[in-house]
Amino acid sequence: MSSPIVEAGGSRYLTIFAVGSIVGVMDGQVKARLIEEGGKLASDLLRTLIARPQRATRTEEKTVELPQQPVTSQPSASRIDLPTSEETTVELRRRLAKELYRAELDLAAGMKIAGKPCDCLSNKHTLMLESAAEELISQDPGNAGVYQEIIDWIPRNARKVTPEAIQSGKYTSEYPTMANEFKAFRKRVMGSAAEQADNPTGVLTLEQAKKMAAEEAAKEVERAWKLED
Repeated sequence: MSSPIVEAGGSRYLTIFAVGSIVGVMDGQVKARLIEEGGKLASDLLRTLIARPQRATRTEEKTVELPQQPVTSQPSASRIDLPTSEETTVELRRRLAKELYRAELDLAAGMKIAGKPCDCLSNKHTLMLESAAEELISQDPGNAGVYQEIIDWIPRNARKVTPEAIQSGKYTSEYPTMANEFKAFRKRVMGSAAEQADNPTGVLTLEQAKKMAAEEAAKEVERAWKLED
């Protein structure tokens, strides 16, 4: 699109040229007039081009600056807070103690529910006891003895706690003793956690030794008392 200055200059030039052509007068005065108007036109064009802003090229017009999307970093595996060995040991002890307590109650009830034999210590339930005890042997080697006793108890008494054995009544008198064994297992499992919290160095004090000796003596008296009955 041309500017008004260019259009005006061009009109003046064409007008003079047309007039000179029509009248057939192309004398020196007309030529001088044409030259003067042409110089003005050239000067106007030059000023217009200098003052006119540069148009953006097609490449520049098509360039669109897109807004930058915020970069979100995905959490890496190294940032996941996994349980420590101590926390895992505490949780395993809790699970084992829970299973021991449930078995203790079942044995104390004569292995019956509503007067009927139950499969409370079937392979499925004893497997939970055995798997937790086995894992704790490596997790808590300082108390491996009690975990191994639990594992050994299962095959030694499994035949006595089947529904058929319960129905026969052959081992009914042994169930209270078994319940006390599981109670002792549970206390030792949970007691090991309490002892470790009270004595993190692992050094046995005189008071702790006396307490342990008194507990073991009480257990022996309780066993002897029941055997006499």
